[in-house]
Amino acid sequence: MSRRMTARQRKFMIGLGMLIVVGMILVALVMLGNMGEDEAVNDRNRNDAAETRAVPGIWGIQANSEQVGQYEKFELKLDVAGEWENPYDPDEVDLGALFTSPSGKAWTINGFYDGREWLIRFAPDEIGEWIYEVHLITGTGEYRHQALTFTVEKSSYHGGLTVPAGESGRFLAYRDGTPFFAAPLAYPWGVTESGLDRIKAAGGNLITYWNGNYDHAGNGGGVQQLESNQTGPGRYDPQKGDRVDELLDWLEQRGMMMNFVVWPHDSLAHNINWPATWSQNAYSSLGEATEFYSSEEMWQYQEKLYRYMIARWGHSRAFGIWDLIVEVNGTDGWQLGDAAKADEWLTRIHAFFRDHDPYRHPTMGSMAGNREDYWGHAYETLDIADRENYYNLHHTAFAEDIQLRWKSYRKPLWIGETGNVTDPAIYHRTIWTGISNGLAGLPTWWTEEHMNEDMLESMKHAVEFMQDIDLAEGREPLAAEPKWSERQLPATLNLLQFDTYSSWALPSWADANKDSNGVVYELTASGEKEQLTIHAEMRFATGSYAQGVLEGIPDVHDWSGYELLEVEIFVDGKDLSADSASKLRAKVVLHPDGQWREAADVHAAQLQKGSWVKLQVPLRGSAGYWQDVELAQEQLNQIARVGVKLYCLESDADAGSVTVQLRGLKLVSSTPPVQRVKRLEGWMMRGGQTSYGWVVSDEQQAGGEEIVFENWGSHPVEVAWYDPWMGEWAGPQMRQQAQPGPGGDLTLQVPADYKKQDIAFVLIRHLKEG
Repeated sequence: MSRRMTARQRKFMIGLGMLIVVGMILVALVMLGNMGEDEAVNDRNRNDAAETRAVPGIWGIQANSEQVGQYEKFELKLDVAGEWENPYDPDEVDLGALFTSPSGKAWTINGFYDGREWLIRFAPDEIGEWIYEVHLITGTGEYRHQALTFTVEKSSYHGGLTVPAGESGRFLAYRDGTPFFAAPLAYPWGVTESGLDRIKAAGGNLITYWNGNYDHAGNGGGVQQLESNQTGPGRYDPQKGDRVDELLDWLEQRGMMMNFVVWPHDSLAHNINWPATWSQNAYSSLGEATEFYSSEEMWQYQEKLYRYMIARWGHSRAFGIWDLIVEVNGTDGWQLGDAAKADEWLTRIHAFFRDHDPYRHPTMGSMAGNREDYWGHAYETLDIADRENYYNLHHTAFAEDIQLRWKSYRKPLWIGETGNVTDPAIYHRTIWTGISNGLAGLPTWWTEEHMNEDMLESMKHAVEFMQDIDLAEGREPLAAEPKWSERQLPATLNLLQFDTYSSWALPSWADANKDSNGVVYELTASGEKEQLTIHAEMRFATGSYAQGVLEGIPDVHDWSGYELLEVEIFVDGKDLSADSASKLRAKVVLHPDGQWREAADVHAAQLQKGSWVKLQVPLRGSAGYWQDVELAQEQLNQIARVGVKLYCLESDADAGSVTVQLRGLKLVSSTPPVQRVKRLEGWMMRGGQTSYGWVVSDEQQAGGEEIVFENWGSHPVEVAWYDPWMGEWAGPQMRQQAQPGPGGDLTLQVPADYKKQDIAFVLIRHLKEG
């Protein structure tokens, strides 16, 4: 049963409802008032924070971790406030930190601006608690943050590279003293992770990378130099910085190292007949390329650039070497300026890195790879004596070159560039010559793209051979007494055969050897034996004088028994008119004992579209045939390279490519010559306990041959033989006991059943002398 609400009850409920509504309105008004008051307080707080943030100083520090491993990156991101025009200029804003190790050693580390944020990077070497204090110096004052700490624990890493003191100073070592034998490759641009994996799988552990203008690969870019005409002097390209960061991360992941080229030769060249990119250099706005080595204004900017590089990358356990300049004689300041000033500059830049790199990475620098390019000042001044070798890739010439420096400079010896051909046999012999003559690593092949799988396999076996050698043991080189024989040669000797075709190349320095994008054309071949023909493209399109060069390494280097050199050249192309073809000239180029010799212009042949043209070069009685310098008869004993140079005095800047073919390269004599040749050579690094070396024959299998090392001493040894082609040690039954003769000469006999032309060995000294 329901009830009806009375009138009094209805009035009460209405009043109650109105009271509730009024209460809710009052509550809402109070809340709105509080919200407004809170917002006002927030506004006041934000304004106070903004005013505080505007005061110069360090307002926040974020570490990547409070605990890192030995030689790992300890990185600080900093909230820095202040006013400055150029955040890269340490004269305006100087950020850094003082790190104190558990033992009390102090490390002063500079910070840097990466284009987005402020960073300090450090790689600690001691285990335990470290203290650090960050400082900031600006035009308004100096600011210091309270001291903070982090902890370092033991890791499996060894740190970056250094040059150790004492007997082991002929080789490089990690920061913790662990020896490092280099297995390098030139990989100056276009580096990819798959490319690094390929090198790493072959035992490669170091790449040469350029601070240059050609790197279009990678997540960070890096087409420009770090300091370029795009950034202007004193500012740095964030993309290039990111690119090097990226590469160092990749290398760290693979346990590999970087040789960082600070100044590639082309970045300091403008008016010489070399690759030239001075116009892309930031300092081109300050003066001429000839002034680079002497200009104080440019040096002031250089000091800041080098400081930035050290601060940003010096910490990395993948950082190996500061390669200060590559091919100094390929720069305007050397050729057109004052070479003595270049020497002074080298002393100065080396001193800067020595005094400012807290990790003391080694320095090196080079001239180009001709025989005459011997830079004694650099070998004396820098930490590593680096000499390129493009003049003669034969193992005998390599050994002579290395020993020349070994006697003069007690430091790591390096061949920073060589090769530039894809030839497994030549690569194999150069790396084993380097090992057996005391190089601090394998010769650096130019470039990674010239390394095929057979060459990488040779690298792998060489690295495996060296991995158990104690590099800390002092050693001296010892050459074996060569064994000679006579060889009958044919009256006509074909120099172009299929098995030597791979040693031919288009040098990158010749402008016509590259397409419109600056990429060197590839070589191909057709035919066999006497009909083998090399095919190439060239593009004569500079708008003025243009030249292309096609050259290779002959299988026979001693031409002294021959009277004539012949070669045939062919040019064609859909965009090549008969008139344009007739403007092309061809001449022979030789490298006797590593020296460039080209025929005089009057002996150059005029080419014809679609027709073969034969060049005949007299090798005897050739007075007046060669340009500038005569070819002496004794120089015919060692021809390192042979090729042809095609050129035109005037070219169309919009010209297309030209097809070039070469065939019929041969030596001719009226009677078959007889040559005296080295049948067997050998070298070793002789140590007090363990020695190692290599034996090679140009003529035959090494099996059963005896090789004599004079002045060995009186102690007997055990000989272990190693097949450098297969990466295999001979079994115990093939090991020998070798006893020196009465005069101290040590005779080794290669195992009789060994079927290859070269073999490596290790000698273990007996504790008791015989």
